[in-house]
Amino acid sequence: MFEAHSYYLLYPLNELERLIEAHRLDFEELIKDTFTESELEKYEPLLDAIAVMIPQPLISELTFNDFYVTEGQELKQRSYFDECKSSLCIENLPSLHSNPFQVTYLVELLRNFEEVLIDKGGLHEVQLKNEYLEDIKKHKNIFSLVPQEIKKPIEVTTSAPVDPIDFLILDVYKELERLRNSAKWQEVTQGMEAQPEKTRMAYSAMLDDKLDASLLLRKSGLNAKDFDDNLERLKFYLKKII
Repeated sequence: MFEAHSYYLLYPLNELERLIEAHRLDFEELIKDTFTESELEKYEPLLDAIAVMIPQPLISELTFNDFYVTEGQELKQRSYFDECKSSLCIENLPSLHSNPFQVTYLVELLRNFEEVLIDKGGLHEVQLKNEYLEDIKKHKNIFSLVPQEIKKPIEVTTSAPVDPIDFLILDVYKELERLRNSAKWQEVTQGMEAQPEKTRMAYSAMLDDKLDASLLLRKSGLNAKDFDDNLERLKFYLKKII
């Protein structure tokens, strides 16, 4: 069964359109970096089912009183909605339980926005970004589809990659070096504060000397799956900073 969600945002319509297009391109790059061509053929139906995103101006007749409000959050939600300048209609949203690509698409999209008011339609109460994200993250994302052998830490040096995890580590080190030697480094450090805690843990482990997969895993304090998932997320975040 498909749903339609509406996001209400503070951005002017033209800025929202730019962000949505940039996210679409970033997501395509993430998919290409994560899966082989043969794997993508297998997952093509799930990719094709990703919901359509339609940026729109706010409907002039729409008021906050038209929503079902979350108890105890009315003032905060109303105050935010009163400042909104645009909306994003997400049509034909597939079941998040059965489509990890849609889950990741939404999670990564929401990283672009400091706050969002979400209406899931019907009798659902509106939600702000963090509460909505908590619900989404209960479902599997694309990193759950990565073959299990990639999630095993292998002790090799980063100078001689032989396994996908080693190539991923090298990619993150390259992005860190690129940004550390540019005017964007402050943007990196400030932006990391908004990243999930486990992503920050992976980032902290990579800030000093270059280490191999096994040592980085121990230094990060994460388990193998969380380490790999958040390295992917860290790489995606860093590559977006140009």
